[in-house]
Amino acid sequence: MESVLNKWQIQTDQFIDACMLAGTEYCLTYPYLNLGPFQPASAARFHFDAAVYFIKQAPLINWMQTFPTEDMKNDHVDGYCICKVLIQSSPVLHMQENSVRPLGTSIPGSNSPQVPCDFRNIMGEKLPDSLYYLMLQGIISHKLPQALARGEWMDKSQPLVDTAEFRALINDLQDYRQCALGLIARHLNSGFAKKSIVCKAFWDLHPGRHQHSAYGCTEQRIMQPKKLKRGLRWRINKDAVESEMKRQYVDKIDFKFCLRWHAHEFHTEGKLYKDITKFGEPTFSNDRFSLAALVHFMLLEHLELIADDGGMTVLGNVLKDSPRHLQEPCLVALEMMKFGVLNGEPFEAAQPDRPFPEQVQYPQAPVDSRVKSMLLLSRVMSLVPMSLKNDMWNADVDFDLAAFHSLVRILKRALRQLTEASLASILLKDMQHVKLLPQGFMCASHKKDDNLPYSSVLPTFMLPRACMGIVCQFFLRYQGNAASFSRDLTTHFPCCTQPKEDLKYALLFWEDLKRCVDAIAEPLGAEELADDMKAASAVLHQQQQKLGIFLEASQLHGDEHRHLINAVQAFASSGSAYPGGGY
Repeated sequence: MESVLNKWQIQTDQFIDACMLAGTEYCLTYPYLNLGPFQPASAARFHFDAAVYFIKQAPLINWMQTFPTEDMKNDHVDGYCICKVLIQSSPVLHMQENSVRPLGTSIPGSNSPQVPCDFRNIMGEKLPDSLYYLMLQGIISHKLPQALARGEWMDKSQPLVDTAEFRALINDLQDYRQCALGLIARHLNSGFAKKSIVCKAFWDLHPGRHQHSAYGCTEQRIMQPKKLKRGLRWRINKDAVESEMKRQYVDKIDFKFCLRWHAHEFHTEGKLYKDITKFGEPTFSNDRFSLAALVHFMLLEHLELIADDGGMTVLGNVLKDSPRHLQEPCLVALEMMKFGVLNGEPFEAAQPDRPFPEQVQYPQAPVDSRVKSMLLLSRVMSLVPMSLKNDMWNADVDFDLAAFHSLVRILKRALRQLTEASLASILLKDMQHVKLLPQGFMCASHKKDDNLPYSSVLPTFMLPRACMGIVCQFFLRYQGNAASFSRDLTTHFPCCTQPKEDLKYALLFWEDLKRCVDAIAEPLGAEELADDMKAASAVLHQQQQKLGIFLEASQLHGDEHRHLINAVQAFASSGSAYPGGGY
């Protein structure tokens, strides 16, 4: 900072004002900075030197009196005021004194600022210390607490491809968001539980105005934390968890484990299912496996993969039979089907008067059966991750997959928030249970020796890339002979570690998802999707025949088979109480 101030020969408060004139995430760039006389001849936009020059001539407050129009002044001044208040009054921890004081007290030359009485209008209401602690520990992200404190939910990020389906899905996800907010608000005072939260997306903001300024003329969307009815009384006992892990030959708690456990207890009327609807709060033993199981069961309950009465559902029943390493992408695909955004139809532009660029040559509905099949196949297979060298993608991009993954991203974020809220709801009852969570308990990093499993204790819903979908398109459109395919695939995608093996995983995922859709088509009214997948499978199988790309018998349940053999061998050699007894 000292070198910066010396370069321009200004004081700290002048530097802050110059930054505000230049524009921040809270305030717009001062309009006169964009005028030619203040810029180098070759500059396409303002240079920061111009902002410094302005501040040297007069303080910020003087420039706030000079705007071309009154409307422009209103657009800018509110943002500058908010930014100034945040710089002066934001609470920060001063380590040496071990005290929380306004940020402005740490700025050289600044007097102790007076915190405005309406500071909560900017910063939001104060939340309980326990919730701040969960944020500091990385257990819950800022989105849910911020919405409860500010009374505002902002979807500011604009997708790579803005579609009508994207905007509709944001509205459709409101129920999941309200549920997540309700899981947190139930442990706060009643004011938070009844709080009206204004929902705003990037298209709602008035052109030229800052997010904190007056809203546009579009009708506001309001949501409130969902008043959750009494859920199922899960009783997760450590001995029962260990016994079930032994029965299933697994050493990890995940969706498949919980769905299979629930199905077994449902059919045998075991302890997990017995009295599950009786009055009372869920309970669990003081160990991380029991905590992880309870979070998974709560999430399955909120996603309606387990019925309100504790019984099995059609979706949960088909998902439990999916291979373990494909559980999460299969769950995401079923959720997209639930919201009506898993199909082979071309996307629609969000604004009819602003169609997609002609250069991308994007198909318009209606399209023929083959185009529809190609879109559906590539979209579904893009849900499967790929192993990349140095985590880089230096191959093709695709307009349709960019649009599709905009949908996947906001859905996965909603599922992640629901997971965080379920965990936080448990911990807010007794903060001592935070100690059960190991370091990196929601880490989504791949294991070094295998690209597919994750090391997390809870579902992460990692935001995916469209790589596998692009490789799928190359496979479907390949016109060469079978002998050259493997070489051409590797040459075309040098960033992929094992493109052919990953392609086979994607083919396995397609077949498993088709099994799920065929099973639920009649009871859930998904016949149209089932028919589309059947037509797409014909296109897929034809190309498989041509190029000789088939799944070996061992790959159909390779992960399960491998895991079972390893677990039995470990159990036999170690004499542990259950496979994976080292845990």
